[in-house]
Amino acid sequence: MMTNQAYQLCKFMKEGFLISFIFLLMILWLSSCSDLQKESSNSACNAALDNQDFDTAISVCTSSKGKGDAYMGKGGFTVTNLLNNSGGETTPSHISGANTSNLGTVDSTGATIMYILGIAFSQVSDDTTRGTKIASAKSAFDSASSSYAGVIASDKDAALMYTFANVFAMQLGQSILYDAGDNGAQNSTPSNCGTNYSNSETGIKKYDGYLWTAEKNKTQCSASSYSSMCSDLSSTISYISKIKDGLSKSGSSTSSSNTQIISYSQTAVCTMMKSINTANGSDVCDVSDCP
Repeated sequence: MMTNQAYQLCKFMKEGFLISFIFLLMILWLSSCSDLQKESSNSACNAALDNQDFDTAISVCTSSKGKGDAYMGKGGFTVTNLLNNSGGETTPSHISGANTSNLGTVDSTGATIMYILGIAFSQVSDDTTRGTKIASAKSAFDSASSSYAGVIASDKDAALMYTFANVFAMQLGQSILYDAGDNGAQNSTPSNCGTNYSNSETGIKKYDGYLWTAEKNKTQCSASSYSSMCSDLSSTISYISKIKDGLSKSGSSTSSSNTQIISYSQTAVCTMMKSINTANGSDVCDVSDCP
């Protein structure tokens, strides 16, 4: 039996509004859309979810799936947001006009997710408010993950929703970790940042979802040691492990064209952790779960 969120998403996609958003793997729902059943264990829960009254749903939903759906909605993962925001954000001028010779390359995955959730740079103008909304959404997705966790072994739909919850939480966590400042750095070596790049020089903005190499460098070079760096990256590895587990239990292949981004993300993080070990001269990062 499908979760309320999955039911609505299947209906959403069957009506022709399939999102071009591979990272979220929406196409995977099409195989289960023939069983358009709502969660039926609690009519009050269903009513609250249908009305997108997620605070009430969190209180009245008693099943793991129902409560998980409520937290997903609380985080902003709703059919309304998917329909209205699936087109993506127009690249802000501070990104398109940035000094890439200083900043390096940019990862816009966070901005794409934030736009779908309704908390992107173009949707929430105040940096502090945007940061607060990111933290709140991440907390909701963490709670959704915890709610779904107890049933993913026996429910493939819940397993896929569990996967999505961890994908969102992981990416928002990256924004909290790397995107909290408005400057960047030349180097990533602990206590050796090299040249610092200010907001006026680069166009970096707090919590905009666009992560430049220089922003990641600034966070890492501000650490006191390589071990401290690893503590930050280990939380990301934890999410990746959960994502892999969710995909496995949902019956989805992690090697398909729709799910390779998960493997790519794991490889990128593991490569960084291994490089930290090499730079430190000993294993300060636990890479036992890395391929």
